[in-house]
Amino acid sequence: MKNIYCILLFTAFILNACYDDKGNYNYKDINEIEISFEDDAFYTKTFGEVLELNPVLNFDLSQEGDRYTYLWKLNDETREGWDQPTLKWEIDEVVDRGKISLEITDHKYGVSYLGYATLSVVGIYENARSWMILSEVGGKSQLSYFNMLEYDSEVDTIISSRITLDVYGMNNDGAELGSGPIALQEHFREGVDWNENIVGNVCVFQESGAVDLSGVDFTKEIDMAEAFDGGTYPAGVILGPGTFMDWVDIVTDQEGRLYSRLKSVSTVYNTDYFLHTPLSCTGETEPLRNCTVIPGYYRSNRTGYNFVYDGENKRLLYVTNGGTNWESDLQGAGRVTALPACGENDDIDKIIPLNDMKGYELLKATMFGFGYPNYGVALLLKEEATGKIFLQRVKITGSNAKPRILEIFKDEVIGLPGIPTVSALPLNGPEYMFFAVDKNVYCLDLNNITKPVTLYKSFDANVVAMNAESETYSCAHMAVGLENGEFYILMIYGAKNLSEEEKVIYPKHGAAYPAEERMGRIVDIKYKQLDHWNY
Repeated sequence: MKNIYCILLFTAFILNACYDDKGNYNYKDINEIEISFEDDAFYTKTFGEVLELNPVLNFDLSQEGDRYTYLWKLNDETREGWDQPTLKWEIDEVVDRGKISLEITDHKYGVSYLGYATLSVVGIYENARSWMILSEVGGKSQLSYFNMLEYDSEVDTIISSRITLDVYGMNNDGAELGSGPIALQEHFREGVDWNENIVGNVCVFQESGAVDLSGVDFTKEIDMAEAFDGGTYPAGVILGPGTFMDWVDIVTDQEGRLYSRLKSVSTVYNTDYFLHTPLSCTGETEPLRNCTVIPGYYRSNRTGYNFVYDGENKRLLYVTNGGTNWESDLQGAGRVTALPACGENDDIDKIIPLNDMKGYELLKATMFGFGYPNYGVALLLKEEATGKIFLQRVKITGSNAKPRILEIFKDEVIGLPGIPTVSALPLNGPEYMFFAVDKNVYCLDLNNITKPVTLYKSFDANVVAMNAESETYSCAHMAVGLENGEFYILMIYGAKNLSEEEKVIYPKHGAAYPAEERMGRIVDIKYKQLDHWNY
């Protein structure tokens, strides 16, 4: 009972103390500042662009004189002039997921408030929505670069863009790239860690000799002859494109022979040497000839192989990468193996057997995604006896270097007025395929493949290059190069529903093509993937 009495007495004392102290505190009516930013507080910019941030506040501070001060910081460091309500900065450094902070201090009450945004700044040649263009000007190779600086995806409009002619000369002290341009190929290496941002190298194949360039600034890294054993090409060889995988690289020559190297380090672009001995198919002794390497989803955690079309024997092969992203087991790496005629459930009488395509001429081959984990290779074939054009899509799955054929679809392409010299297929789950005949581009609706192609766009000169392999933005764009050096970007997402005015997004519809932007004779166009795809 005594203990209960003491507790009650103590409680009464506390309550009385609180009551007596009521009114002794000087409470302040402080309006707390809430700082937010547009675009979900995440900004992606390019080196050299201007970043302008206007914070969104919950009430107006402009009428308060010197009561409030502002301090902007990038990764906890400020700069001269970063003490204004708005940040305006001509970006002069590359930033990987940086933190922009704004501190507003209320000097009347000595209180500070913070707001944060995330900023990533890429190099001037590391933009999404960008293309590399290889052309011939005055007998010399020229590499150019086009990118959309600002793009409004809601209305499919390029707000600002930049085209850089002779980007190689600009970044290599005016040096010449070479002559006799053949093709471009972007290629990658494995990352040292999962967070590493890898920008692929760019290999330029040309009759004067292939060169490998940094994808970050297009500076020359090596002549590809240095990547061969002894520092020289095999006698008489002019190097052509192939596949650059994690562990195995394969290139072709002008006769379609294959040369390979097995890399000892997958995190470096050019390690070890290509051998001078051309490859043969597994179980055969004669070197393969007249081959075309079909680039695609080669990564070992995706497929682990690349397809090869053997034009001498009219069959489809595959070459293994070996290893995975988590291990380096190279057993069987670089082996070239023949595919079976078809999948186990295919009716061989309704398809063109993959191990015997005699009677057909391959016009185009490309690899694409049916939707993970299934991939595909599209073969555009002309029947030699009739001149008919067929599209055969091979649905495959499997990784760790062993493809498995799931199903083959063979369809005649109806309505083309001639043999297409150029064709293009979007990279992911494509709904359309495009063909160029002379000055015209035609569209095939893959969801209504029995219907004839439709005329999509006509130009003033022959179409000589097309590329629809833009990995981002639902493969919405296709680049087109003309014989007269003009370069266009077409909108192809939802192609059948687009009006004529909506199809051309660069240059602006109806505008005359700027003469100063013509690139000579365009040879090849590649979308700059900025990721691990072998294009």
